[in-house]
Amino acid sequence: MASGLQGDFDVYACPWCQRKTFSFWQKQSLGPHRSLKCSACRREVSVPWFRAQFAFAPMMLLTFVGLIGAKVAYGMSLEVLMGGGLGFMVGAILAAPIYHFYVPLIPQQRA
Repeated sequence: MASGLQGDFDVYACPWCQRKTFSFWQKQSLGPHRSLKCSACRREVSVPWFRAQFAFAPMMLLTFVGLIGAKVAYGMSLEVLMGGGLGFMVGAILAAPIYHFYVPLIPQQRA
């Protein structure tokens, strides 16, 4: 993507320099053990562990509910996989806005 276009989609401010340099998809790709460098100040940014796990919980929970529900209702392996896949997709749809609103960007601290 051209650098001029990318700036139009930047919605998250860097916790170091306060410039909006991170896009929605860049933040969605972050995890507690993965960081990104700010394009303005070149410092690393991550997300807090607990909040990231909390936002991920609906996806895990609904995947297991889908697997167990399909196993109880149908008992066949293809239907069980379909139930788990449906639970995963619904969970991902719920997890994305939770991650967007609840999980902040934080400065990456090196130990």
